[in-house]
Amino acid sequence: MANSTRIARAHITMAAIYLVVALLSLLDYILALFGIIQPLSNLYWFRLHLITIGVLAQAVMGVLPLLLARRLDVRTPSPTVLWILFGLLNVGLLLLAFGQVLWIGWQRSSGAWILLVTLSIWLGLLVQMWLRAPRPRAMEAAFYLAGPAYLLLGVLMALTMLEGWPSPQGYQAVKESHVHNNIFGFTGMVFAGVALDVLPTLFGRSLARPGWVKPTFWLMVVGAFGLWLGPYFRVMPIMGGGLIIYVAGTVLMLANVFLTLRRPTPVPAVNATHFLASYLWIAAPAIATLTFVILGPERLQLARLELGVTQGLVYGLILQIVLAFLPAMSSRILAGQWNPPIQPGEGSRFSLILLNLSVAAVWLASVLLPWNQARPVVAIAYVLVIVAALPYLWRLLRVLRTTRTPLPVAAVQA
Repeated sequence: MANSTRIARAHITMAAIYLVVALLSLLDYILALFGIIQPLSNLYWFRLHLITIGVLAQAVMGVLPLLLARRLDVRTPSPTVLWILFGLLNVGLLLLAFGQVLWIGWQRSSGAWILLVTLSIWLGLLVQMWLRAPRPRAMEAAFYLAGPAYLLLGVLMALTMLEGWPSPQGYQAVKESHVHNNIFGFTGMVFAGVALDVLPTLFGRSLARPGWVKPTFWLMVVGAFGLWLGPYFRVMPIMGGGLIIYVAGTVLMLANVFLTLRRPTPVPAVNATHFLASYLWIAAPAIATLTFVILGPERLQLARLELGVTQGLVYGLILQIVLAFLPAMSSRILAGQWNPPIQPGEGSRFSLILLNLSVAAVWLASVLLPWNQARPVVAIAYVLVIVAALPYLWRLLRVLRTTRTPLPVAAVQA
């Protein structure tokens, strides 16, 4: 367990580094929006992949074996294999990211292939942990397998685009499936698992409705599959049905979390509000689609609509939950204990308000304003996104500096 904790520390440290780089890369875009410099080419996907894979997947790969071991009462995989996967993940990510910036085809493809192999081995290790676990297995742990499975499928979609493999409906359909896999499949399933398994413990409570976990899991799994399959084959009823099913599962999960955090008395921590507020950005695609239907393509360009929606999901959903919970979870996992519960001082009301207002400004300006008017608004909003991230980033760096020696295994499982 101590070796697994050290590996988790390495993953979280790299996640913190990638988060800093991703936020710094925003400065290039901000200065370009103000007309001060010419922007560097291809930083958009570089930045998004640093957040989705570099920060989120990096942290998840480090922490998930510990969470799964705790929930299933099994040993973590071999530390040697986990260290190898740590190295492969970062090599693959760096090749992919810099290959995109420099637009070097072999480098991008090599990075994606390394990520595919890494995630395949990692998923196999998680499945082995599931198979070794005594029955009955906790259903919350199933989310920790489904999330990586969708991430693997998302990387396969990325390789389809990079290698030019044939697909039923072409590049744009594969791109949409890729985004859906990463956002609704990987991110959504992992966040739901953490919400139902870890959040109650972090706040010193028991899950309000344990019986809702199984239907939540199947609704989200089936819905996410429809959100991949529908765009890939351009069968809109499948995508629409998948969206409805997925939303039903997400609402059931959020209702469970809400009841857990509000009864018998409301949790005072700002982190809880972060979690609930972040899911408002899941509604962004539906609102954007309605706006597009009302205004029409003549008044609202589809590319700007997609830009606004993506920024809402990446910064409003993913970045917000990472900021609010990665420092808190890391401090407990790296110290080897889950107590005490999250305290009000571990959250930042300043960041909560500023981050959501800033993302809303990016979203609304991108969608509703002419671009010459939207540019300064978006630039200022991104400056405020960076400012909003600083309190939690500082807290994460302090956690990594102060938590050195894990406690005994018994304390981890307490």
